[in-house]
Amino acid sequence: MTAAALPIPEEITADGESVTELARVWWNGDVPAMVIRPALRDPALMGGVLAELAWNFSRAYAGSHGLDQEQALQGIVQGWQDAHRRAEGLKGTPLMPSVSVAKISGE
Repeated sequence: MTAAALPIPEEITADGESVTELARVWWNGDVPAMVIRPALRDPALMGGVLAELAWNFSRAYAGSHGLDQEQALQGIVQGWQDAHRRAEGLKGTPLMPSVSVAKISGE
């Protein structure tokens, strides 16, 4: 796996004033590592962002790995559900060591 940074989409670099980076995520062997910024005031908006990520990842898997888009999406949903079941025992614990929270502009 390559460690190269992903490019910033051109359509958002033109208007940097209204752009907020929400997360950076890396795969670290067998666990994700991430920096997150809870900048969206309504958590439901983050849910929408995550849903769009899942849908776009399923399209990317279809195009890059020859998978059926719907099957790829179902695999992502299954992984989400499995992770939530594993996380049930972690309620009330601090963030995982591989997660950092970035400050929101103006804080």
